[in-house]
Amino acid sequence: MNDETVSSSVPLPLPVREIVTPAAAADILEKTRLHGCNPRKLDTSHARRLARDMCNGSWNDYNPDVLSLCSHGAAIQGQHRLEAVIISKTPRSFLVVRDLPHQAATTMDCGKARSAATALSLVGVERHRKDISSTVRLLRLYDTERKKVAWPAWRSVIYTNAEIVRFFQSDYLDLPDFLPLMTALKSGLYSAPAASLACVYLVHRDGGSASQAHDFFQGLISGAHLDTADPRWVVRRYFQNPARPRRGNTVSPLQLGLLLKTWNLWASDGAWETAYFRPNERMPEVVRAGSARRLTEVQQESAGPASIKTPLSPPRTARKVRVPDQNTNTAQVRS
Repeated sequence: MNDETVSSSVPLPLPVREIVTPAAAADILEKTRLHGCNPRKLDTSHARRLARDMCNGSWNDYNPDVLSLCSHGAAIQGQHRLEAVIISKTPRSFLVVRDLPHQAATTMDCGKARSAATALSLVGVERHRKDISSTVRLLRLYDTERKKVAWPAWRSVIYTNAEIVRFFQSDYLDLPDFLPLMTALKSGLYSAPAASLACVYLVHRDGGSASQAHDFFQGLISGAHLDTADPRWVVRRYFQNPARPRRGNTVSPLQLGLLLKTWNLWASDGAWETAYFRPNERMPEVVRAGSARRLTEVQQESAGPASIKTPLSPPRTARKVRVPDQNTNTAQVRS
């Protein structure tokens, strides 16, 4: 890499739109490696995410980010896009600047990165954009990864802003309709926004009964006149425990699993002694209201082969009491 001194009177090269083929991208990256003109380490995971956008139609060739090449023909900026062209095996159009001095790299990438919430604002989402973007990611993981891997592994899955927008428009366009109920659940239960909105959405989408969903969430939010064996009473004790996990990239999936297990037990007249959601459990499938037989299958599926013979919790009693001591919480997640 050369250390050029560039006079302010020298005109900067102008960008020209060019079609970059996979072969041309490979040649530029090879020059970058040989001359050491870009000290940044290539992040192949990020390049694969960009390649996904290029393959599924989410990539916009009118992206104004410039592909910056130095006098060696090496990439000062844009190596991840070039790697994505190679991975996707598709030619792409870029604005290309050639013969750029190396000193220009000192002020590159100084702008603040755009978030998925900002991307959603461009397609008409006006409120709770951050919560909606997080929920879209959580719902996408639920719909595609639930039967493949345990929920703690979801934290390694990253979607691009373009993918979040595409998922929202194709699968979850009605998500904003559930924001009022999400707000009430978050306030009454102290649950994470993404877990609250995802639970509300999934129960209404897959639960099979809007009236029972209304009754379930009313009791879960208020906690008034709940039976002590009611799973909603038990899970409220967990959420009101000051020692419960509150931060980290597994909190939303953990809380979503607890809330869905609560719905499944309540809808099938089951009981719960302690609220828990183990790391080796699969994310629960939402049981349709009144489907006790299906609940048995789901619990056995979540528990795994070693726990299939474990009997289910007995049906809850009809004893109703007020709950003056719900702030005294001993429920915990067992690992």
